[in-house]
Amino acid sequence: MIVTTDTGSATVLLGPNGERVRIRSLARRAMLTSACEAFDHLRLSPGAHHVLPGRPDAETVLHVLRGAAVIGQLADQPDHLASDGDLLLARKGRTLWIEAGPLGAELLCLTLAVPRHRAGTRASRARRRAEHCDRP
Repeated sequence: MIVTTDTGSATVLLGPNGERVRIRSLARRAMLTSACEAFDHLRLSPGAHHVLPGRPDAETVLHVLRGAAVIGQLADQPDHLASDGDLLLARKGRTLWIEAGPLGAELLCLTLAVPRHRAGTRASRARRRAEHCDRP
């Protein structure tokens, strides 16, 4: 297992008004399990904005460690005000917009690969098993 303990490996993004988003990757694919795409630590300065682009093959879990943040998924849905201890799950393909509150925000972001299944595969297997069990 690879553990990141230093602070030098962080990426810092600067907003137009000097807001900061600090991203430190704690793990990437092949470090944990094949389902884990990324495990990141996000620190947003007060009022900072950050976009986590959605992917059709991945879901995102956000855990708010400190502070408050407004998190939005779609333009036609209401945003969520998340604070200390809140956990948010974004379905696959959803882009997340994050805006830190007046005291900033600190979050853990876990991105998980969603297994691809062919349509009807599970249902047809279950049907075959049921038919096999019903035979005399």
